[in-house]
Order: sequence, then C-alpha cells, then structure tokens
Amino acid sequence: MKPVVIRRSAFRMWTLALAGVPFVVLAADVLTRRRLTNALREILFRPEDTQIFEPRDVIWAWVMLVAGGIVVVFGLKELMFPAAVVEANGLGLRLRLSGPFRPSTTVPWDAIDDIGSGSVADEGDRLPVLWVRLFRPELIPPEPWGARWIDERTIALLASDWDRSAVRASQEISALAVASASLQTDGGPA
Repeated sequence: MKPVVIRRSAFRMWTLALAGVPFVVLAADVLTRRRLTNALREILFRPEDTQIFEPRDVIWAWVMLVAGGIVVVFGLKELMFPAAVVEANGLGLRLRLSGPFRPSTTVPWDAIDDIGSGSVADEGDRLPVLWVRLFRPELIPPEPWGARWIDERTIALLASDWDRSAVRASQEISALAVASASLQTDGGPA
C-alpha cells in the first residue's frame, strides 16, 4: 500500500519566490546607489519639486529587504525541498496544522469518520478544501494553521496551493483508508 503524500504546488512556490524579487531589488537600490529610484524620481517629479530621501525611506527599504528576502528564501526552499502538507499511510493521516518548524499532527484512521472535498467562502472567494470529519476532534490543535474548523467535528484544510486538486486528494486518501481498513480486518499488516 503506497502512501499518499500531498505537497505544495511547485508552480505556486516558484511564483511566490518571484514575487519577493522586486522588493529585494528595490530595497537594495535604495540602500546602495539609488539608480532605479533616482530614475523614477526624475520621471515622476519636476526638477524643482524633487523629493529627497529621508531616514524613514531607508527604514522601509530595510523592511522590504527583510520581507522580500524571507519570501524568496521560503519560496525557493519549498520549491527545492517541498514539505508534505498531508500524508496518508496505513496508520492514518499526518497533517501540518501546527505551523512552520513544528511537527505534523497525526490522526489515526479509527479517529476519522469521513473525508471529502468541497469549498469554503473566504472574503467573497471560493477556496478548495479537503475536509476531515473526526470522531475525536481533540487530536487537532484548536487553532489549526492552514485550515479552519467548519463545525465542531470537521476541519477543512485549504488546498489552493497543493500539487493536486482537493477532489483528487480526497479520492486518493479515501482509497488508501479503505485499503488500510480491509487489510486490518483481514488480519494483514497495517
């Protein structure tokens, strides 16, 4: 029985890394020779109304450099060494619900009532989710990271940045759960 491992989408992680590059470039320009920002100042302002750099501009440049650097490093790390967001094996599910740099939450198959896919509303958008209905919801952190409670026993994991759709993920995990249950009832290895 082959485990099901769901990771973040490589394309989305690449675009995330690319999104941080302009912040790093602009911040580096402000902190060094200011070629780009001086060219923009000449285009946007008349020579007699030109703006000068103030200490707060340098502070904002450092903030943009740090934030952009974090985004680029995280995106490239996830692109090269993607972490498993959901992992299903013969014993149950491992879900990344405690945040970055923390261990995954393990939920055994006997604590899971049902698994499916759907969507949730978020500020006017519909986001795809994999939902898991639990017999023992106390196994899940009260404030899960990358997921939300949709009722007192059901958690919905946001699937918009996964390497496969929530529908496909739920089908693969359900098939593995059924195979695992049939092996356990037949007395075979879990």
